[in-house]
Amino acid sequence: MDLYLFGFVLLFLLNPAQGLAGYPIWWSLALGHQYSSLGSQPILCGSIPGLVPKQLRFCRNYIEIMPSVAEGVKIGIQECQHQFRGRRWNCTTVNDNLAIFGPVLDKATRESAFVHAIASAGVAFAVTRSCAEGSNTICGCDSHHKGPPGEGWKWGGCSEDAEFGVLVSREFADARENRPDARSAMNRHNNEAGRTVRSQIALDWTV
Repeated sequence: MDLYLFGFVLLFLLNPAQGLAGYPIWWSLALGHQYSSLGSQPILCGSIPGLVPKQLRFCRNYIEIMPSVAEGVKIGIQECQHQFRGRRWNCTTVNDNLAIFGPVLDKATRESAFVHAIASAGVAFAVTRSCAEGSNTICGCDSHHKGPPGEGWKWGGCSEDAEFGVLVSREFADARENRPDARSAMNRHNNEAGRTVRSQIALDWTV
């Protein structure tokens, strides 16, 4: 997956709208060193700030995936900083603050839309990659892309199961966006936009 290309394409798919603040505090797990051991210490699920009940259940039921979720948000932040590196707001994170970007994303802006999309895409990407690498026992390779059979041809390697990564991202990242207001609808839209672009690029690289 070409993250630079992904970020460039994603800039054209966002649809910011005005609404109330809806800051996903769980993004802060990307910056917490204490979360690096999530896979071996399930009790830490309850200490992750900002999790809604559905996210907490997901964490406890699929604890081995949580390090990939944290890594995915971290990848999203890094890509955001790369894409906005020449702008006045360059996706800088604030130390010791659960709202890791400060108050900038309290409003429904293009910047907020992009961060939602890139974070959701990052989660899908990181989970997909960890599955392909065999890091998680509950997932593996995608069996749909094995290439056409032929004389002297033998399948090797592991196709990324992008669908599973997208499913995890949708279940976890969208869990808190269940309010009947315009901001939640916008956040769900932008989360899905990120996953859509990430999946399409993964498919283009696979087939």
